[in-house]
Amino acid sequence: MSAEAQAMDTKTYQLFFVKDLADFSDGTLFELENQLYSHAQMSKASNERMRDIADWEYETKGYLLPDRGDGVQAILPEEKVIACAPFSQNFSPLKGRIQVTKATTKSVRFPDAPAPSNAPVGIVTRNQVSVFQNIHFQRLLIELNSEPFEIEQISVFHKVKGLEVECYYAPNPKNENGKWIISCEFSHIMFGFYEVQVQFTNGWYYSIHLIKHFPEEVKEKYPFSDQFSATSGQRAVFTPIPEISFDLSKYDLSNNTNVVMSTNELGFSDELLNDAMELSIEWGENYRKPIYERLRKKYPQITAEQAEKIQRHCREAESYIYAMGEKELNGDITEADIVPLAQRKYPWVNARHWYRLKNIAMYYARK
Repeated sequence: MSAEAQAMDTKTYQLFFVKDLADFSDGTLFELENQLYSHAQMSKASNERMRDIADWEYETKGYLLPDRGDGVQAILPEEKVIACAPFSQNFSPLKGRIQVTKATTKSVRFPDAPAPSNAPVGIVTRNQVSVFQNIHFQRLLIELNSEPFEIEQISVFHKVKGLEVECYYAPNPKNENGKWIISCEFSHIMFGFYEVQVQFTNGWYYSIHLIKHFPEEVKEKYPFSDQFSATSGQRAVFTPIPEISFDLSKYDLSNNTNVVMSTNELGFSDELLNDAMELSIEWGENYRKPIYERLRKKYPQITAEQAEKIQRHCREAESYIYAMGEKELNGDITEADIVPLAQRKYPWVNARHWYRLKNIAMYYARK
């Protein structure tokens, strides 16, 4: 990630070698958030100590490990990590081994509830996920349980940094030897912890957790045993439990079907703004035209003044990513930085708009 991308992220990250972990060999390298947590914080315990949570869960400190090898998050004790000094060498993402750790079926509406055995898309298991790799490609292959329902998209989420790093729209399953297979290109995706979501149009999705490991040559070039005396570029901070707000009793999550999520300063729902963005960047006869008449067909309560204000905000987001295209051409950032930078600046914009605009931005920059 570029220096500009890091500056825009309020979190800091550190490369760590791990040791004495049952599921990973000594010297396995991970990039983790450079923040110490307690077990109670990870489990989102209330600020007030509870009888069923032991004192040690509040007092022990460690790093968040997004996946302990089975798709489950854990606390990685301080004594089991060794800070790795930053290195400048670039390693091809094709060299990273993919370890699939968990696969399950989920409901979009109730993602935390176990899927029933009769879920329409079937219950996906880890043995239905494989990796195809050669010197040119690295692809995740997912076997569907039956003749496929319509697939809306495949989204890839970076679990440490909380970003959607890739999105494939309307992917086409293929029938191979009597099995329906969907593929997801992973050649360009860097090392880290990921969740891949195969999202069906009927409200269900396959959730696949995986780790894309750094290549073994990293351990050879930067021997982890030499890092015992290495120190992190920025010391991790431990936030005591009373100083952070984890009291979930304030929030009524029992019925959230009508909750309007908004990550913008305008006060409109993200859904409305994304519909406006789609109209604002439309090509053809409506190219660069006011969106008011088209927007009010779905949102009749919108006034002309509000529509103009919303469209200005959409244009700001559009202009921002076009500027990122210029910076990528000049070598100030990489292509992989463009969408994450745009997401941090305008988090309300749907990823499908960003990936389309990224391609347009790079095209304009090269004209």
